[in-house]
Amino acid sequence: MVTFSVLAWAGVQLFHQMRRLLVHAFAPYPLFPSFGAWAVITGCTDGIGLSYAKELARRGMKIVLISRNPEKLEAVAWQIKKEFSVETLVVQADFRKLDIYEGIKEKLAGLDVGVLVNNVGITTDIQSFLDVPEGDKAYQDLILVNNMSLVRMTHMVLPGMVEKGKGIIINVSSLSAVSPIPLIATYAATKAFVDSFSRSLAWEYKSKGIHVHLVGPGFVYTKKTDQLLDRPSLGAPTPDTFVRSDLRSITKIQVTSGYWLHNLQRDAACFVNYVSPAFATSLGWWGMKFVLEKSKQRSEKRKKQ
Repeated sequence: MVTFSVLAWAGVQLFHQMRRLLVHAFAPYPLFPSFGAWAVITGCTDGIGLSYAKELARRGMKIVLISRNPEKLEAVAWQIKKEFSVETLVVQADFRKLDIYEGIKEKLAGLDVGVLVNNVGITTDIQSFLDVPEGDKAYQDLILVNNMSLVRMTHMVLPGMVEKGKGIIINVSSLSAVSPIPLIATYAATKAFVDSFSRSLAWEYKSKGIHVHLVGPGFVYTKKTDQLLDRPSLGAPTPDTFVRSDLRSITKIQVTSGYWLHNLQRDAACFVNYVSPAFATSLGWWGMKFVLEKSKQRSEKRKKQ
């Protein structure tokens, strides 16, 4: 019975892996404009957020760009207009503050929002909890940006989607949400919040025609990971490659890491965390020590150059 159970579990996991692989590689893209004319993207001036904005514009959506840097916002808006010939709207907002949401709501009033991408996020230095510089402010900012923005933006946009009976909400999490990770304890916890919130919301509003899509990537080659990675690779794709892979799965897979190799990593991490939570946490500890050491080595190398 034990052998049969293990083989059955392995067979189910293999089936899901193959299905996700095929979906991310070959599935047709959803007709995003059919959900609404506008896509709203937070944290959109570089990296994954910028790629979501470009790829949704490529597929015919008008784009609302929300970020805190007005110069970057205008530059991205101009780039998208020029390349994809779609209408754009910029909203300058610092998600570390709580008084921004009425202003955002006014800008979005009257727009037929079909897609919301909750991408904005920050992290802290890789440090023990009490060693993070200006910890009181750093942790408050972390929760306001990573969690409060998710809840407030969803609460703002979701009623319009429910009223028309369709919509897509993409919540960007991280592989770090799978199990506790020492040295980035608070960041990992904020991403675990994203996972739990998204999965609960998906269950509540599935019958209303709302797709709540949770994506938890591993390493993607962006400005944030440039201190660790020399170049894009099989395990660390470019943001454009990652987003194209994920967008194929939006209406077909509710929980994913967005990219075939990251899905393998997620399943492995979930398995280790299930078998031995303590060992999973110790792996997180050693992983962060390795990342910190590699980051220091690259920093020293750049200084010498």
